[in-house]
Amino acid sequence: MAFVSASLSLGQVCGTTKLSTCRKSQAKPSNLKARSRLITCCASHSHSSQPTTSTSQDAELVHEPRNEEAPFLTAPVPGDEIVRTISANGFITCKAVLATGLVSGSCELFRTTPVAAAALGRALICVLLLSAGKKSNETVNIEFRVNGPIRSIVAVSNGLGEARGYVGNPRVDLPPNSQGKLDVARAVGQGLLAVVRRHPLWKQPYTGMISVKSGEIAEDVATYLLESEQIPSALGAGVYVEGGRVTAAGGYLVELLPGADEESISILERNIANLGMTPTELVRAGKKPAEIVAMIMKDLHPMQLASDVPRYKCSCTIDRLKRTLALIKKEELEDILSKEGRVEAICEFCGRAYYLDPEAARKAHAETATNNVEEADEVPKSS
Repeated sequence: MAFVSASLSLGQVCGTTKLSTCRKSQAKPSNLKARSRLITCCASHSHSSQPTTSTSQDAELVHEPRNEEAPFLTAPVPGDEIVRTISANGFITCKAVLATGLVSGSCELFRTTPVAAAALGRALICVLLLSAGKKSNETVNIEFRVNGPIRSIVAVSNGLGEARGYVGNPRVDLPPNSQGKLDVARAVGQGLLAVVRRHPLWKQPYTGMISVKSGEIAEDVATYLLESEQIPSALGAGVYVEGGRVTAAGGYLVELLPGADEESISILERNIANLGMTPTELVRAGKKPAEIVAMIMKDLHPMQLASDVPRYKCSCTIDRLKRTLALIKKEELEDILSKEGRVEAICEFCGRAYYLDPEAARKAHAETATNNVEEADEVPKSS
């Protein structure tokens, strides 16, 4: 068995988390003290009972095209759950998610290797936690644009907990790192992390971007929250891979809001340190999201829990393929039709294959070429 753990950005000692000082010059003086001690503690833990030993391989296809529905694409997987609460004083929010079914289904869909499963699973857990409690049509998108063999990681979720994601190379296969653990950091490498928030009332989305610091996913997302949004946070994401399948996946997110008092911060630090288990270990020990929240929010008088059921849901349609045709010139369309006999698109998020015969493709191009195309990062790529 190999135990894979991201290094905690502010330290991990014997499986427990310690929170230490990180000051932001952008913070207003009145809030500096409350912001200074918490938290960029993020544990991205992944385990695999079968560590891989071969070198990385490139894979041009995300996965094979499919038109049939995998069960997890049509309904939530029983057992998956997100809960959230806020402390009675309104200064600390806490969320926890159990997403074993969602993560397992997505990794089976993409036929990921253990290291790719760990990366994708962590990203899905993080985006579910970031979007929990938002409006139903408000979305959060995280994207790692990196130079490592995994090439890219994309995860999107809305306020309903409807998530989707993919990795650029699901076949990446690396030997364990020097500690005998899944080498997610090496799979990711260096690059940029972009976080895009969309709200139905905003004229344009909010986009923040930082350099990838560790490649361990959750640690980088927590660093983004601190550096780009000035939100001190404790973020944990864990994935357990056994026999080539994800058998446990979950995590938690704690955020300090402006004005948090010293006593609340100290209690929170103590509670996180007293967890005594990684996110993966908490899930494998049978801890439900509500129990994890109760452990983290002990003595902070949390309000009544709100809960949602996460699910994997893709929004691709044949209409998106038609709108995509407006992005290419007529000459390019004719070249595709002459060589392929049709236009084909495969959704990167779910693998559905869409086809347009020459007549339908030309009609769609004529109808959409003069219209403005709405921005949609999930549009399938045409080929």
